[in-house]
Amino acid sequence: MAALVAADGSTAATVGSSEGAATLKLLETLQTDLRTLCLQTKKRFPHIRESSEEAIMQLRGAAAACGGSSSTSAALAPIAPHVLHPLLQAAHTKDPKIVQASLGLVQKVIVSGGVVEGGCGGHVVEALWLLMEGGVEELKVLQTVTLLVTTNTAIAGENLAKALVVCLRLHFTKDAVVANTASATVRQLVSAVMERMVAEDRQAASSHSGSDVDSKAFDVEELKTLRPTPPKTLGPAAADAFLLFQDLVQLVNADQPMWLVGLTEMTRTFGLDLLESVLTMFPQIFYKHPEFGYLLKERVCALVIQLFSPNIKYRAQHTGSGALATSAPQPHDKPYFPITMRLLRLVAALIHHYYPLLITQCEIFLSLLVKFLECGERPEWQRCLALEVLHNLATQPALLLQFTQHYDCNPHSTNIFQ
Repeated sequence: MAALVAADGSTAATVGSSEGAATLKLLETLQTDLRTLCLQTKKRFPHIRESSEEAIMQLRGAAAACGGSSSTSAALAPIAPHVLHPLLQAAHTKDPKIVQASLGLVQKVIVSGGVVEGGCGGHVVEALWLLMEGGVEELKVLQTVTLLVTTNTAIAGENLAKALVVCLRLHFTKDAVVANTASATVRQLVSAVMERMVAEDRQAASSHSGSDVDSKAFDVEELKTLRPTPPKTLGPAAADAFLLFQDLVQLVNADQPMWLVGLTEMTRTFGLDLLESVLTMFPQIFYKHPEFGYLLKERVCALVIQLFSPNIKYRAQHTGSGALATSAPQPHDKPYFPITMRLLRLVAALIHHYYPLLITQCEIFLSLLVKFLECGERPEWQRCLALEVLHNLATQPALLLQFTQHYDCNPHSTNIFQ
């Protein structure tokens, strides 16, 4: 037994010493980078040089105080504002070389946990917003936002919304590389926001395991009116996810966002892609939280039916001889392939994952899909897309059984299969 205790003690000491060594190494690296920043700003930006020198002194003091035994986040937390101050000042210079070096330092502090422990997340987001508006080092900005949001959960609320808007606005820049990188970043961050909510639910479930805890009743009347604030029944992570999903629906519907303030443009195709991603990857949150179920029924389904209208109204005009007439339909009545394709994918996701919640809405969707197959009234590509969706649904026996029970065997419902 004594031998085991001794072994455990030596293991703990080894872990502590290795962690302390890593902390000292990081503090030394930050000092070296700040010295480089001092040299770069010595003549043109003396105020940044002075702040950098002060930060170096703070890092030296932290290295001496920790003595190789403190964790990285604990060592950086008290001095994080001093370390980040010259880096945030550098953002105002909009000098690419200085900004690039500064963002590299910020990323190291973020990964170490110093930004979170020091409560500096909001200041970092403000600096990134400034760089985004100035069009400086966009790729580095995207990397920094990704680290800021995915390595911790401290960036929430307005700061999280602002970080998302930074990436969304960079998605619409003229630089193709930046736009594509921003697109991938936005998808990753949207998933991260939803994953925070899943983790929050899991933690709440584990803390209440073995006890009967009723879910809080939400006010339906409150949800009928769009608000920039989430329902009071949701936790912090769920509140952010709710406001994000609500704004995605708003943007696809060409309405102003309530939470993503500062977002000036959004393509409908990209918005539909994001909605489909959330609905496909996180169905559990819509079943667990009635607030999300309400959004699904009242907002998403209404949006899908509304966007289907141009496709439903479309009729190919024929001459008496059967040839296609030269007078084409009005442009706003023509089905648009990118929108139609994404709409059909979204419908497939709704039927596949949410049929128990959307029995009435799915009846409408299935009827629309069947109408798409009518010969002579739809473009061939549209009929092919609808047929593919129906084929995928028809390969799921459980769904087919439910369709038959709720529709064809119900005298008050549509006969989907007849």
